Amino acid sequence: MKIIVNGTDLSNAVMKVSKAISLKTTNAVLEGIKLSVKGDTLILTATDMEIAIEKTIRCDTFMEGDTVVPGRIFTEFVKKLENEDQVEMTTVENGNIKISYGSSEVFFSTLSADDFPSIRKDLREKSFSLLQKDFKDVIGKTAFSCSTDESRPILKGCLFDIENGELTVVALDGFRLAVAKKKVKAASSDFKVIIPARALGEITRLLEKDEEEITFVSEDNNFMIEIEGTVFVTRLLEGDYINYKQIIPNDFLTTVRVGRANLLNSLERATIVAKESKNLVKLDIKENYVNVFAQSESGNVNENVLINMEGKDLKIAFNSKYLCDALKATGDEFVNMYFTSAISPCIIRPYSGDEYLYLILPIRINN
Repeated sequence: MKIIVNGTDLSNAVMKVSKAISLKTTNAVLEGIKLSVKGDTLILTATDMEIAIEKTIRCDTFMEGDTVVPGRIFTEFVKKLENEDQVEMTTVENGNIKISYGSSEVFFSTLSADDFPSIRKDLREKSFSLLQKDFKDVIGKTAFSCSTDESRPILKGCLFDIENGELTVVALDGFRLAVAKKKVKAASSDFKVIIPARALGEITRLLEKDEEEITFVSEDNNFMIEIEGTVFVTRLLEGDYINYKQIIPNDFLTTVRVGRANLLNSLERATIVAKESKNLVKLDIKENYVNVFAQSESGNVNENVLINMEGKDLKIAFNSKYLCDALKATGDEFVNMYFTSAISPCIIRPYSGDEYLYLILPIRINN
């Protein structure tokens, strides 16, 4: 293999695929980046067997070939070449790769490309399309509620439910539930998949043109997008997702309409004090205001936030982080909050419409 490539193009490509390099593995080839030269293109690929990222860039080719370079050190080194107009990469007789730039050169050891796993890209069974900004919006409203508990792997991802031209994304971790909806531009059929939260985070970083559509395809246990020379593939989570609709209450005794920013600011101030008490914040809901109270050995916060309330007064406590996460994700000027009792979940919905829903379990306290 012998090529010349632009330093900026190479650096950008390596930064994209490096997100899929395996950090903990007994298989050394998974710690590498595969370089494949075909025609006038250089294809860079990395995978940890959960996700795979492939990036194609243009190069001047003198000899085709494949090799695997050490991922971390290659990534760090190539980042320092982004201002080089021409970077020459050549495999040499002892199996190393020589990288030449200006009047300098460096050598890296390599591994055989024959041992690098193949990436399946012929997915076509199921698909849906929507605007990039809509995808980023539903992920921003939900993925933070995914579980990080290894004992419940099915909850480490978001449920994607495509039905009747609408995408519903669901995430929950046992203490809170997030649901967001968007109309899709097109869908092959109604179907459900569970996508790991980590993969969703990497996908959102690849989407840079909000007003353009992106198509997602799925087949067997794989999910893929292809955008501007980058292919991203992830394994799906297998199993039955919790029937989340059964845990959402429909009847409430207290309804609160509140300015989102005012309540969020108050809760964030209370959280500073509440960190010493596991983020415990108490809400005392009255007719015209909600009292936000937090206390620890360092001090206490006691604030009133104006609201419109219908129904019964209520005292209830929460992990303030869960409330703050939900309020940050909505971005709306006003939200509605629904309560039944001090031991029943709180529901947060938009002031109008049903684009999202948050369910948060309270913390039991002694009045």
